[in-house]
Amino acid sequence: MPPRSLPFERPPDDRLGRTLPPRQRRRRRNRRHIAELDALDERGELGLDRRPHGRLAGTAGARDQEQHVNDYRNGGGRRAAPARAASASRLREDAPVDEGQGKRVSWVELYLDLVFVLAVGQLAHLIVAEPETKSVWIALGLFFALWWTWVDFAVLYNRHGADDARQRLLFLAGSVPVGVAAVAIESASTGDAGVFAAALAATRLVLAAAHVAAAGDAKLRERVTRACLTSAALFLISIALPGPFRYVLWAIAIGVESSAMLSEDRGAARRARREHDFAALKPEDPAQALDPHHFAERFGLFLIILLGEVVVEAGQASAGGHDLSATALATVIAAMVLAGALWWLYFDSAAEVNLKVLELSGGSPTMARTIFAVGHMLPAFALLITAAGVGLLFEEDAPRSAYWLACIGVGIYLLGTRAFLFATNRVSGFMRALIVVATFQLGRLHGELSPHAYLWLLTAWVVACAALAGRVDVTRWLGGRESSG
Repeated sequence: MPPRSLPFERPPDDRLGRTLPPRQRRRRRNRRHIAELDALDERGELGLDRRPHGRLAGTAGARDQEQHVNDYRNGGGRRAAPARAASASRLREDAPVDEGQGKRVSWVELYLDLVFVLAVGQLAHLIVAEPETKSVWIALGLFFALWWTWVDFAVLYNRHGADDARQRLLFLAGSVPVGVAAVAIESASTGDAGVFAAALAATRLVLAAAHVAAAGDAKLRERVTRACLTSAALFLISIALPGPFRYVLWAIAIGVESSAMLSEDRGAARRARREHDFAALKPEDPAQALDPHHFAERFGLFLIILLGEVVVEAGQASAGGHDLSATALATVIAAMVLAGALWWLYFDSAAEVNLKVLELSGGSPTMARTIFAVGHMLPAFALLITAAGVGLLFEEDAPRSAYWLACIGVGIYLLGTRAFLFATNRVSGFMRALIVVATFQLGRLHGELSPHAYLWLLTAWVVACAALAGRVDVTRWLGGRESSG
């Protein structure tokens, strides 16, 4: 007599001996497990003590029994429970997740991005209104504060996003002070930063409330909540301080909150460099790990906002001059092609590398901080500088700074995204470095070319860089580390 098979023993994939795709096998296995579990439960073989209306009796014992049932329902019986324990706290949160693609960006996040579009436009207008070095530095300081505000919201949803009514209301509430800060950018640039600082403090209070209300690891949420409250207090105190000290206090506040949101494990970083293995960065506490797909997508969307500002500046400048001549329209087309080439440089090359590295590190906060939160800040601001330069090039009497802003922005973008420097085909590394250096010198042509001709030259230059970069071979670029994760 053949031995009795176990309740959850996996039969062949197909009665005809065919091999089914992995996803279809998982779905069939899960349906079979649930059906068998229900049958065992109906016969009373699971040993669950139920009340007349089907509710589990007791408190702690009932929770254990219910967890026992859920372990089997999730597709693997007792043996699968320990493997899922590390990620259970994150899976309990009801954010939308695509199998194999990670957590999706939510609609409320996209609405929050719309508010940051206003802030980006105000910063670009600040540089266009006074195209001087001082204005660029002021815009960078204000952008720094707004950038980390946006990063805080991105990390919040990545770890604790539930996409429920309560969290949506908190995100919408946070968009209000962000909008106020965007409107207050002009006054903050002249030294009257009280409204701007108060708005950022209010944003931190909303972030603290969102972490209190969120599910997940209590210790991590408490740490981030304290950091947000401390940051809010420092922003409020800065209102009473003079200019230089105020900005120092802002930097301290952002340092406090960012170190709590994305804690840096220096020991793991040294070990990863020594072993040449990104997997060494994987956080010991699974609650701190980030969803790589969601995080990479959020930063990609923000870069698209800034690329859109290049087109907006060109369109506004052209429409403001009421000049619809063939030359003006051709220049608008040049600006749109420039934005498209800049998009290509990042999304056809660097985006995939950044995502892969974060995946190999197990969603490490250290890696997320290095290549996204910090690593993307200057390229993002470079797009803002480029947008301001393009807008100035459309003026009737374009200033000399317009030429330099446009080319310096493109040069910083090429350096910051690393897509062009680390391309693996077509041209040597020395030639790529030489092209980047030459990009910073294109502003010297201000006396030789008209603004429209210069914009076309810059566009052709960036298109050529995108063509020379080509698509990065991720496996070759990572030096074989892909298999070590």
